[in-house]
Amino acid sequence: MTSSQNSPQTICRIAALPLPHEAVPKLTTPIALLVPPSVFVVPRGWEWTHSAPFEGPSILAALIKGLGYPFRLFDQREYFDPEDIRGIADGYDIVGISVWGDSFSYVRRVVEILKEERPERPIILGGPLASAIPELMMKTTAADFVVAGEGELTLTELLDHLTANEFARPLDTILGLTWRDDSDTIRHNAPRPQLTDLDIIPFQDFSAWDRFKDKEVPELYLSYSRGCACNCTFCYRAFPKLNYKSVERVKREIDYYSSTGFRMAWWNDLTFVTDRTYVHRLMKTIFEHHQFRWTAFSRVTGLDEETLVMMKENGLDIVLYGMESVSSSVLESYHKGIAKSAMIETIQLHRKCEVKIGGLFIIGAPNDNQESMDELVAFCNEFKEVTRVKYLSALPGTAFYRQCLRDGLITDEVKHLEWLSLEQSVEEDIDQPGFVKFTSHLTRNELRAIYRDINYRIEIRPYDYRIQDNLFLDEAEKFRTRKPC
Repeated sequence: MTSSQNSPQTICRIAALPLPHEAVPKLTTPIALLVPPSVFVVPRGWEWTHSAPFEGPSILAALIKGLGYPFRLFDQREYFDPEDIRGIADGYDIVGISVWGDSFSYVRRVVEILKEERPERPIILGGPLASAIPELMMKTTAADFVVAGEGELTLTELLDHLTANEFARPLDTILGLTWRDDSDTIRHNAPRPQLTDLDIIPFQDFSAWDRFKDKEVPELYLSYSRGCACNCTFCYRAFPKLNYKSVERVKREIDYYSSTGFRMAWWNDLTFVTDRTYVHRLMKTIFEHHQFRWTAFSRVTGLDEETLVMMKENGLDIVLYGMESVSSSVLESYHKGIAKSAMIETIQLHRKCEVKIGGLFIIGAPNDNQESMDELVAFCNEFKEVTRVKYLSALPGTAFYRQCLRDGLITDEVKHLEWLSLEQSVEEDIDQPGFVKFTSHLTRNELRAIYRDINYRIEIRPYDYRIQDNLFLDEAEKFRTRKPC
């Protein structure tokens, strides 16, 4: 094994883990995982996306419990004040924290509190934001470790080290890890290669979430892949290469999860249809004995009528497409590789097949101007297929973020992270401290007016999966806001 290869021994250990309901604590080090809140506002009818068990923490729960550690998941998604964490993790010797793109301010304060309570206790950060900027997260928090990228192997080996068990290895040999040495110097190990065999990933453990203990899990998150074949400049991909689970593995998961009584699934795959043959096999293999609604992200160039009809017949509720813009120059700057004509064709296909469709749009690109915005507003007025509009933001780890640093549009990374912690994806984001206006061709008032015009279409069209018709309200209703951290 070279220094850049995954350990076959660790892979075999993870592949041999018991199913979640069979896991038994047999070790003595109690471990906690903290899931922070998000200020992000969702369209009406999708409020459940904040309460359903997140896939990543559910997998890590199964991993840690399967390895034999006593474990507790603290679901803080409805507790926006970091002070609420005081005292609740006292009995846990290692604490992990999931860090999303809007979690920085919350996590920074939580780490301070945890270290005040027990300075010697190891704190591990993981998740998209931690993976994107591991060194900055270490510099701006008192965390001890950052797990970058896929966490299953790295976390297993880190826990081996921290508990000094029979598999323990030196810290500097654990791939995908950023850490502090004894002199408080931040060290970066070699990156972790992506898993090619996704079938070894543990099944999700929904029982780790207190709100679902011995209860029905109405909605859940699923995925059959990791990574994306595309390379949009504004999108952060913690897993750049696209890998698939086997269809048989996905079937075993859904068979296993069926006991929860779930009625809705959100497929996390960044592009649901990249291989039509694979999707056809999924539809024919999985849904024969299961009935549930589901939604997915896809690409406007990926679907044909046969595939869409098959998906509809097997419970599809809505497909969401990252259309972003209808301006050819803006789409080119985003490296989208699609055109307005493809969006129109996809909308017409959905109408023909009577399947709901959602277009996700971004306004405020550096080359957005009144002409491109007028074109987008006219498009949304004509097709009314918009499901989300947001101002452009620069997410750490993306090509656009790096460009903004080079061009001086972002001069203080920490202040920018604090802005991302406030971003709710609502019209009022433009008033938050730290908002960056990337286009010089439009004023803030003009951007706000464009946002309001497009967003009106969303506020009169709820997307509750329990209502299968394409319903519109008589008048707009603002989304329910979420309390900022």
